[in-house]
Amino acid sequence: AIWGEGVAGDVRLRVKSISAVGCSAGQAPSSAKASMEKLPASLSEITIESFDNPSLTWSSKNDPVMGGESTSTVEIEDGIGKFDGEVVDVPFLHSPGFIQMVGSGAYPDVSTCTSLQMNLMATEAYEGYRVSFGNVHLPEMRYSRGYHADFDAPVGKYDNVVIPFNNFSAKWDPGTGDQMVSCETDPKYCPDEKTLKDMETFAIWGEGVAGNVRLRVKSIIAVGCTGEVGEVSSSANASMEKTNAGAVSGEETTNAEDKASTERKKSFGSLLALGGFVGFAAFLSSAILNLVRSKKNSYAEVQGAPAVNDLV
Repeated sequence: AIWGEGVAGDVRLRVKSISAVGCSAGQAPSSAKASMEKLPASLSEITIESFDNPSLTWSSKNDPVMGGESTSTVEIEDGIGKFDGEVVDVPFLHSPGFIQMVGSGAYPDVSTCTSLQMNLMATEAYEGYRVSFGNVHLPEMRYSRGYHADFDAPVGKYDNVVIPFNNFSAKWDPGTGDQMVSCETDPKYCPDEKTLKDMETFAIWGEGVAGNVRLRVKSIIAVGCTGEVGEVSSSANASMEKTNAGAVSGEETTNAEDKASTERKKSFGSLLALGGFVGFAAFLSSAILNLVRSKKNSYAEVQGAPAVNDLV
């Protein structure tokens, strides 16, 4: 209970949360267990990034690393990832370069999912959007890394852009961003399980087409997922197992302590009972001895003889 008490006046209180802090490892709270029990047997989607609560670190990367003059910025504001810039020609190539919005950090396992879904919009039209993930490197492709795909961004209104993972290819032209051999044409260029289990890196590109990039991104998720909840994240599994192990250990420790305490109480009770009996016996013996002594002394006085205290 939260009280207003002992002081006259109006109470106008707003409460967001109540929590305990500085907690040591132990049994998981019942509310946490209830939440776990309510989880579905499987998940149809897995969040890679939500910009209202970002888990990845985002930055920009441009073609000046290869002598180009394209520029871009990446900002996160009001729950939106903002990717702004301009793609211009790389002077020595005489063709447009690239700009990137790059995410780095820990990625979830999406190997049980079928597609990538991004909720986004462009504030003006641009024809050179690409998306990539992973660091796979083909021996014959000196400069390109990862799996690459094109997409069209809706203009002026947020919408979901869904790209099946089998639309990505590891064989793409680093000069234009275009795929050279599709996953459908040759499955060896399709995203592999290792990369889908950990993307390592993710990027949205403006590439191979000159023009302004004005992109707004709300979320990036994997959809069409069929894996069990336990398969979604090994780190989550480890955390749950650690919590459960702590809970079991805590229960065992508590049970052992309770049992020991009960035994101690029983022993103490027995000692008290024994002590009481011994004390009572001593008291009774002393009383009888004193009575005998008293009578003997009285008898000695009557006989005119000294008292003999030979009862010990």
